[in-house]
Amino acid sequence: MIQRRPTTSRNIRNYLAWIVPIIIASKIARWTIMKPQLVDMSIGWGFVPKIRDGAFAGFGAAEFGVASNAATSVSDNAVSFFQLIDIGGFTSYQTWEAYITLLFNVFVFFAVKGFYKRNPYAGAKENFFIYLNVAILNIFCFNLAKEPYQMIFFFLMAAAISVPKTYMAKTVALGVALVVTILYSRKYFGLVLMYFVILNFLIDKLFGEKHASLRKAGRKGKWKTAAKLALMAALFGGFHYLFMGYLQGANEDTYEEMVAANSRDWTPAASEITPLFPNSNPALLAVDYFIKIFRLMFPIELLFKLKFTYLFLIVYQWLLAMFLMRTFRLRDKKRNPTRTVAMYLYIAFLLCSAAFEPDFGSWIRHQGVAFPIILLLI
Repeated sequence: MIQRRPTTSRNIRNYLAWIVPIIIASKIARWTIMKPQLVDMSIGWGFVPKIRDGAFAGFGAAEFGVASNAATSVSDNAVSFFQLIDIGGFTSYQTWEAYITLLFNVFVFFAVKGFYKRNPYAGAKENFFIYLNVAILNIFCFNLAKEPYQMIFFFLMAAAISVPKTYMAKTVALGVALVVTILYSRKYFGLVLMYFVILNFLIDKLFGEKHASLRKAGRKGKWKTAAKLALMAALFGGFHYLFMGYLQGANEDTYEEMVAANSRDWTPAASEITPLFPNSNPALLAVDYFIKIFRLMFPIELLFKLKFTYLFLIVYQWLLAMFLMRTFRLRDKKRNPTRTVAMYLYIAFLLCSAAFEPDFGSWIRHQGVAFPIILLLI
């Protein structure tokens, strides 16, 4: 019997060897072939004078009495965050991007180093997936925009999951982190929190608290598991229908906001997730939502757009789906609490994103900053 040797030290050395070339290649791609979409249209150009000339306003909390996500001043909070970390008096978009790239890649390095220490037998698939994540972060997220500020909350959520010992303690700490995120980042994380709680109940009822071996179950067991997964997605589609019906009557502004997020006729993106049913009817929106969950997780339709850069997202999502299924099979609240909590949180984030994401470019940015959580589940 061949005994496997730990790969922790080698993986960390390889990461250190590859990180700089990956960052350089990513930034070249961002500032050349992807410049019109990612640089020229960046909201960061408008942030520069606010950071440089504006007074520090602190961090405004969302109002729970107002349902609309617009009540959360995430852009203003992001400006305050950049003012807080401005140690060099940066005055241009380019110098801010260089600074953010350096700072956040240091944060990511320690997160990756922690992953390799927790997973001493990580192999080629895990390494490639991590390198791909680093490329995506440096192309889409590490610049003067809202993403670096939002990523701080994912680091907070990752710490809430990692530090406590038991599943219950991790869940409580994550709940606190999500409330902070709702207050100071995005209000739709209230949906993430709600979906996380529902998932804990649903998965336990449909599949049990621990995994069951699919090899022992055979083909019939695999089909049964697939059917249960589809049923779970359908149940969330039904919940979305009830939720949209409620918003249509109780909060029309938020309802129209969610309808607009699923149809960008006024600002079409090249990677738009075209609605299958372009209608404001709650029932059709629920059907679209159910299908969109799978479209986000398996963006096969991007193959038909014949654009090389879309291969990043297709390969990324394929690997992530593979790791997610592996974690789902190995879930165990007692023996594997960190991965189990992180998996539930990611699925809750996916379910929430299906209600709001208008295009794959937006999805890859928002999912990219969830990397600290994704590292805990793979």
